[in-house]
Amino acid sequence: MSGSTAPHDPNKLGWGFATVIIVLAIVANVTAYTIHKATYLKPDAPAAAAEH
Repeated sequence: MSGSTAPHDPNKLGWGFATVIIVLAIVANVTAYTIHKATYLKPDAPAAAAEH
């Protein structure tokens, strides 16, 4: 026995870890969107002049 008299409540387990995963997913999506907006070229954009 662990000595704790509180009943086991499985609904309270893992919320901290789940919150960390959700925050990481949001940060990853914002980062990807930012990089996309900064680097995306439309397919009809003129090609960069080739250096000779």
